[in-house]
Amino acid sequence: MFPFGKSPFKGMMENIPKGMASKDMNKYIQQMISSTMSHSFPDFMQGNEFFKQAQDMMKEQQDMGAEGHGQKPRRFDSNVINTLDECIVQLKIPNRDIVSSIKVYHTPYVCTIEGIDGEESFKEEIQLPCSVRKKGTRAIYRSGVLEIRMPKHVNIPMSQIDVHDLD
Repeated sequence: MFPFGKSPFKGMMENIPKGMASKDMNKYIQQMISSTMSHSFPDFMQGNEFFKQAQDMMKEQQDMGAEGHGQKPRRFDSNVINTLDECIVQLKIPNRDIVSSIKVYHTPYVCTIEGIDGEESFKEEIQLPCSVRKKGTRAIYRSGVLEIRMPKHVNIPMSQIDVHDLD
């Protein structure tokens, strides 16, 4: 790809200080990449609205990760367990009175919890790691935990495709 001894990173690698800690190394690499990328992108990419939005989103995510703000607050502590036969969603609900107002729905890949404390606008969606089916799904509240057991959908239909010889 590059002629021998003509790598564009050769000069950068010689400038890396010896004995640098991993945090310092990570910071140094990020600075090098950002300085290199900002000068090498063509003008149409720098002025493009898509790339500006992507950069803004990355900055927001970094700010959220550092501060912990801006994320949608979760009402419950949830845990998803994927077994051989079932997908189990566990929600910690310490207040037993809330259980009577909860509505649980699910699609093959998402479990939705609604209507807590009369808040009909509240909706929490939990992504499921596998496809589940409706028949056999059950929810049980026990010892402060709502457990929703959904059997996996394992019947993947296979259809035969006819092969036509056009020669």
